[in-house]
Amino acid sequence: MGYISGVAGLIIGSPLDVLKVRLQAQDAPGTAKNTAANKNSLTAMIQNEGVKSLFKGIASPIVGLAGLNSILFASYSATMRLLEALSRPISTSPSINSTAGDPLQPLSHVFAAGFVAGVACFLVSTPTELVKCRAQVIATRLDPTSSVAAQRAILSESGSWWITKDVVRRFGLKGLYQGGWVTILRDAPGYGVYFLGYEGLKRALDIPHGETGGINTWKLLFAGGLAGTLSWASVYPLDVIKTRLQTQPHLIATNSFGSLPIASAVRSPTATTSLLPQNHSEQRKLVHQTSRQGHSQVLAATPYKGMVDCAVRSYRSEGLGVFVRGVTPALLRAFPVNAVTFFVYELVMVELRKLE
Repeated sequence: MGYISGVAGLIIGSPLDVLKVRLQAQDAPGTAKNTAANKNSLTAMIQNEGVKSLFKGIASPIVGLAGLNSILFASYSATMRLLEALSRPISTSPSINSTAGDPLQPLSHVFAAGFVAGVACFLVSTPTELVKCRAQVIATRLDPTSSVAAQRAILSESGSWWITKDVVRRFGLKGLYQGGWVTILRDAPGYGVYFLGYEGLKRALDIPHGETGGINTWKLLFAGGLAGTLSWASVYPLDVIKTRLQTQPHLIATNSFGSLPIASAVRSPTATTSLLPQNHSEQRKLVHQTSRQGHSQVLAATPYKGMVDCAVRSYRSEGLGVFVRGVTPALLRAFPVNAVTFFVYELVMVELRKLE
């Protein structure tokens, strides 16, 4: 039940998520100036790429959803129990309990448990986010002057499974954890705010423990939705940096056989390899890439050295506004998706307590 509702939430929120990621990545160094693909709106995406563009990369989070939610809520509940054992609860009132089903604990414990859960989620969230984001931006990295056949050949192999295989082939398993540190920095405080906001709102709305029916249904949905919105708002600049680090052009294969990292040794170009410059000290270079049915070009730049370099260079070239780019679709998506997630969690906990 929880997994099905989670998948439903991902499907409902996918169009806004694709839009968010494309807005975050646009105008980043190396993004092709494909005016058609870079008209980042839901209408333009449908007109230029079809309805399926609204669900690009969705397979990755769907596959990782069960593991992610299991780690998230299990880590949160375990940490809450540990903190309860280490300190005396401030109340033993049976009417309003924490989401883990324990006696009411300080909200500082709730934040700490969410923080720990966010760190634990790194194992699943980093690879699923990386694959998803790369699948979502490939269409914006194509050269509009290349042949239609070439573009179709590239897009036909831009699904989550193909991208996963490409990353592992080129970078090994560790390649799935590119951008891992910024993901942890985003998720740890983000989930801290997530659970803190939810539990705080539950207490403020005076929702009795274990009551999910009647007016409490709407209260729980409101608390979950607002908690998700507050969580995203609190760490959104880090999400922008994460997206830009994980979707750098030199990391994404945009030909039918995959492209090499800029730093890799370069051999003579053939019909199945990319012509990549050996000297990448210059800020902007044109990378010619060949595919089975034609060629495409992407504009490449010196890769980011890390999250700090990404933040500094993004600010210098685009100003403070870059760190809130795409925030509107992100927050619009956050409310319904997280409202459903937390409500289903409450329903599942009620059923588990009945079994106990």
